[in-house]
Amino acid sequence: MDIIQEQHGPQEALLKVKLSEEDYREQVDKELKSLQRKAQMPGFRPGKVPAGLIKKMYGQSVLAEEVNKILADAVYNYIKEKELNVLGNPIPDKEQADEIDWETQREFTFQYHLGLAPEIDLELTGDIDVTYHKITVEDTIVDNYLMDVRKRYGKMFNPGTADADDVLFGEFTEMENGSAPKAEGHTHKANVYIRYIKDEQLKKQLIGSKPGEQVVMDVHKAVESEAETAAMIGVKKEDLGNYNPLFRFTVESISRVEPAELNEELFNKAAPGKEIKTEDAFKTYLKEQISQQYQADADKHFKNMVMEKLLDITQLPLPEAFLRKWLLVTNKEELTEEKIEKEFDQFSDSFRWQLLENHLIKENKVEVKPEEVNKYIEQFVKAQLKQYGQEDVPPEMLDEYVKNIASNKEEVKKVYDQLFDQKLMALFKEKLTLREENISYDAFVKLVTEKYKKDEDTHHPGPETEKQ
Repeated sequence: MDIIQEQHGPQEALLKVKLSEEDYREQVDKELKSLQRKAQMPGFRPGKVPAGLIKKMYGQSVLAEEVNKILADAVYNYIKEKELNVLGNPIPDKEQADEIDWETQREFTFQYHLGLAPEIDLELTGDIDVTYHKITVEDTIVDNYLMDVRKRYGKMFNPGTADADDVLFGEFTEMENGSAPKAEGHTHKANVYIRYIKDEQLKKQLIGSKPGEQVVMDVHKAVESEAETAAMIGVKKEDLGNYNPLFRFTVESISRVEPAELNEELFNKAAPGKEIKTEDAFKTYLKEQISQQYQADADKHFKNMVMEKLLDITQLPLPEAFLRKWLLVTNKEELTEEKIEKEFDQFSDSFRWQLLENHLIKENKVEVKPEEVNKYIEQFVKAQLKQYGQEDVPPEMLDEYVKNIASNKEEVKKVYDQLFDQKLMALFKEKLTLREENISYDAFVKLVTEKYKKDEDTHHPGPETEKQ
């Protein structure tokens, strides 16, 4: 076997793999003998079919299969031995391979196109500055969240007349017109959350309604989406067109939550183990919780800002012709040449960011250990159980939950990625200069929405990457 690497520019190469008969004869003969032992054919005893007949029947397919196995190993080992940092996977030269005559040829040459990653010279230092938004939590937000908590732990009762925050339960009946039900029409019982009704005129009709009263509505106009409409009348979204949009809703009952009182009983339920005694202390606790949630959104935005900054600093060159071909070959069902061309800026920046991220992980010795993954899963399970009021779970039961999640490779990969993200985030905050800006959450949402809308219009990415 002979492998020759031809450099086609700084970041593309062609591998030529030359095989002689000595490279594959042993494997092919071994596989043909195995087939002979297993073969069953009329006129011959099992395992006694002549070798020549077996070769005539299966020789070409066995040859092709064994040669492809040898090629796969040879290319992989060459890349590993030469420490080539390749992008994507080697692409076989299909046109050249199609010219092979498997019946008569004894020596073969195969070609593989390689995309080579650029050299990266990047160090995280204080010379790199990035804006970091500190989200301020206003008192009105805390008050609204406090009311949500009170309702969550409040008591349900049935008032006689509906208010704007109430839930109505009743029956939907398909109508022929505004006054007559459709013969053998569709009926379904469901809840209606008045606050989520989009049609303001309908909302006014429902507020003040009482059990037994009826309202005719256009269900398509009542709520935001077709999915909500389908759920409300109990049908599949794709079947909505089979029904008249006019439905009569008959109120059967009204449900309202009486908010829980602000006392230690509520504080202990909403913040177990915190030993909160006063309303002010409880509000302070809620403000901290809200701040953590908002800051998590700010951190995601910060990571994207770091990404943009580092991409701009490094300006990594890529083997674009190879990448276009690789994307097309590996995503035949999802991508076309037109789509790749249209979105190539996004694809290429995603490749660049993946290269940078892997470089930073390697250079800064960022690693995630299996015990960290198990601890993360355990904390996740405890948090989930706590939401359902199960805080004193026996250790053996907790271990069983953790083992079940840890046995799922996809879930474990997600945990690894999350932990890598956390460690990279800590690295960015430690090494870079953060220009902190205080901003309200509403202003932050507006800023981010406008930015990403602009980026979307100019095809700027927000990549998801793999850690290696």
